[in-house]
Amino acid sequence: MRDIAVDLRRWRAEGKGIALATIVETRGSSLRPTGSRMALTTAGEVTGSVSSGCVDGDTVAEMEAILTDGVVSRRPFFGVSDEQAWGAGLACGGSLDVLVEGWSPIYDILLTEVEAKRPVGFASLLESPSGEIPVRHILRTVTGDIQGTLGDSALDAAVLADMATFWPGPHAGKHDYPQGEVFVEVIPPPPTLLVFGATDIAVPLVQMGRLLDFQVIVSDARRTFLRAERFPGVEQRFGWPQDVFTSAELTAGWAVVVLFHDIKFDVPALTLVLKSEAYYIGFLGSRKTQDERMCALLDSGFTETDWARVHGPVGLDIGGKEPAMIALSIMAEVVAVRHRRSGGLLRQTSNVKRY
Repeated sequence: MRDIAVDLRRWRAEGKGIALATIVETRGSSLRPTGSRMALTTAGEVTGSVSSGCVDGDTVAEMEAILTDGVVSRRPFFGVSDEQAWGAGLACGGSLDVLVEGWSPIYDILLTEVEAKRPVGFASLLESPSGEIPVRHILRTVTGDIQGTLGDSALDAAVLADMATFWPGPHAGKHDYPQGEVFVEVIPPPPTLLVFGATDIAVPLVQMGRLLDFQVIVSDARRTFLRAERFPGVEQRFGWPQDVFTSAELTAGWAVVVLFHDIKFDVPALTLVLKSEAYYIGFLGSRKTQDERMCALLDSGFTETDWARVHGPVGLDIGGKEPAMIALSIMAEVVAVRHRRSGGLLRQTSNVKRY
């Protein structure tokens, strides 16, 4: 939703009719994850994708039927059979279950929450036991406010309870209930990338983080390095790590990379981060430097279990020692850890659904 929010907001402001397509399940290989959305206006404008190309044309046709034929909703299933392996478009060998529907007022609330970068829960009743395909949704905001209904109070309660277990996300998947099949999403705010040390590596790392939709913060106590022209449009915090952040601020959606390579800054930064819930802690330095910093932290009361959270030497082994190459290596590891992946070669990995 976040990747098409700008277009959706503009179209809503222009008063255009909108049809939405949402992937509610993928099987086998798929270039787009569950929860991905695509939209079409009555003027023929398109944003987003459900397949990165291969069945987007068929999806547009389904959305056109929503906009022109007055159909309430549709559930196209794009898969591969012997007869239609290429005709269906999914030559990658996967299948998609897609919900296609017209814009409804509850999507305005969802769009607002996503734009505000607040976690939000959203559920769609896909099909009831009677076989109907109603357009029913329920939404939960971060404050606990509930909007909409799935048409059954017991179902609403069960879905909201499940939604709470997935909070603050991310989660997107189909769930079966006695009252029918429901697609449940918990859409988190974008992750935050905190870069300690405004070094030459930080410059491309910050750029990559922004490109990948991370909220980015760069921090340093050295004004010579932390200058606006080096990090345009990025939040900057000037000062020692413990003075400009609290450990409580670094929640589970944060990835932190320590680039100082200077013990007087490294130890305060690592001390701060190891007390936090950050999902990723990366530390630049050779194995000798890693050992030295580990000993300093163990002497201050941390344990080897604490130190095991640190990814150091930071990054994936992709070769290249230029700042941009090191930044790419680091960012690849940040993303891999977020998705609980090893970061290895896909051709050497079995049962990978994303590609």
